[in-house]
This record gives sequence, structure tokens and C-alpha cells, in this order.
Amino acid sequence: MKPIRQFTIALLMIAVMGPGYAQDSWLSTPESITAFRDKVEAARPVPSSYDLERIEDRTVALDGRDIGIRIYDPGGNVPKPTLIYVHGACLVAGSLDSHDEISRYLAKKSSSMVIAIDYRLAPEHQYPAAHNDVYDVVQWVWNNSEALGVDRERFGISGESSGAYFAAATALRNVDESAGPVFSFLLLVYAVVDGDISSGSACKNHYFENQEDSVSRYGSPLRVDDLANMPRTYNIYGEEEGVRADQELFMEKLRKSGVETKAYMVEGVGHDVYTWLAAKEGVVAHEMAIRFIEMGFSEDNESKR
Repeated sequence: MKPIRQFTIALLMIAVMGPGYAQDSWLSTPESITAFRDKVEAARPVPSSYDLERIEDRTVALDGRDIGIRIYDPGGNVPKPTLIYVHGACLVAGSLDSHDEISRYLAKKSSSMVIAIDYRLAPEHQYPAAHNDVYDVVQWVWNNSEALGVDRERFGISGESSGAYFAAATALRNVDESAGPVFSFLLLVYAVVDGDISSGSACKNHYFENQEDSVSRYGSPLRVDDLANMPRTYNIYGEEEGVRADQELFMEKLRKSGVETKAYMVEGVGHDVYTWLAAKEGVVAHEMAIRFIEMGFSEDNESKR
């Protein structure tokens, strides 16, 4: 089996694609987690295909911890439309570096500033550590929007796989808190939205200490029935994804709650996160992501006129 094929299968498994994958054969030891993290980091294309005017690493000082962010600035006038991006990789892996190429791509092609978040990983940090990291960093960005050059009228959040879970949970908590950012849209790519999904036990069991956490409001956005006041939501999903039904149900719940939604199904693929990370030209999921980002920012401006 070719190395790329092997890695593709690994990424499918990380993102809770395949049913029945035994816990004792996947991420069951510290050594296997380290090996998986190394594989995810190796997905980064070097050198990058996308140059930007400015890429800056910063540290956000939060209560009791420091969280890294990376700002991808395509240049142009300020304030800029800004997209928060949350990486996936099974809750236990991924970093600013592993998802550097997709972050560059989104910034370059949408002419938006992208801010990626380097949240704490499981199993060293369990629920709600990563959720709190993403939520608190988003609040920090919003509160420092003028200094960062962020356009508050055009402010979105996105993520892929488990990163989409964090993005959805952040948007939901933002509605509950009734203070802070006003999201123009939520973009979910190959999304995991149920923290208690059985086929993802190898991933979720490292993050959630118990089932009560995994089915909680911010542990499983899918299980929330009333999603009123959530931002306009876009979804890119694979035709053959194991979590396709979850994504379709989540979008249906949003529609029934009065939220505007649009979805695009990528035909003939499963949980295609390897291709997503590669961020190559001509990939339909990437092109749709840019279209949704541009649509989200432009529709938001139109609705406020």
C-alpha cells in the first residue's frame, strides 16, 4: 500500500469515519498518539504554494494558560473581513503548522484575514479545555478587533472535522452568553457534531472523561434541538462520510430553528480531510469553501443595509 493511501486511511479513521475500529488498535498508547501526531504534522506541504503579505504568530494570555494563534493577512485595507479557523485531527493532534497550508489558502483565495487557533489537545487536556480555549480566544479577538484590523461587520468562524465541532460549539455558546462576537456565518467542513458518536470512540474517549460530558450542550451540538439565533451556516460534506447523516440532521435542526443554511455534497468521497489539508487548486471542496466565505461576508453586509 502506498504511503499516501495509508495516511489517507489514517486520517479517515481519526475523524471518526470508520465504524467498528477497535480502541486497542488505534490511539491506544502514548506511543501511538505521538506517531499519529507526527503523521498529521507531516501533511503540511513544504514549501507552501500560497504567499501572503503577513503571517504572524502571537500568544494570547488567557486565565491560567497561554494559547497560540497565527494571523494570515493577505494585505489590503483595514479593517478586514476575518475568519476564525479551528483545525481538526481527532481531538488529539493538529497544530498551527499542520494546518498552515489550508489557512494560507483560505486567506489568499477569499482575500480575508484568517486567524488560526492552537488549542490544547487531548488526552493531556480533557473536556472542556479545548472548547474553552477556542471560545476564549474568539472573545479575545473580538475585544481586540480594532488593534488586529478585524472588521466586526464581517466576522466568521470555520473548522474541519473535529475543528468544525469546536466551531459549532463556540457559535452555540456565543448565542447562550448573549455577549461578544456577532458571527456573519459558520462554515462546517466534513464536520463532526456529535461528541458521543460510537464510531469515534478512539478519538472521543481521549477528550471526554464520561458520557455526561460527551452528550452535553457543548459536547454534542447535534443533540441541541433549539438552535435559534445561530449564525447562517454552511456545510461541505462527503457523499460517503460515516458522519454524513449527523451533518444533515444538524443542518435540518438549524433550518427548523429559523437559521439560514446552505450545504454542498462532494460526490464520491468520504471524510476527505487529507485532500482538504493539501489545499490544492481545482479541488471542489476548497472552491466551495471560498464561495461560501465570500457569500457569508457579502450577504451579511447586504442584510445590514
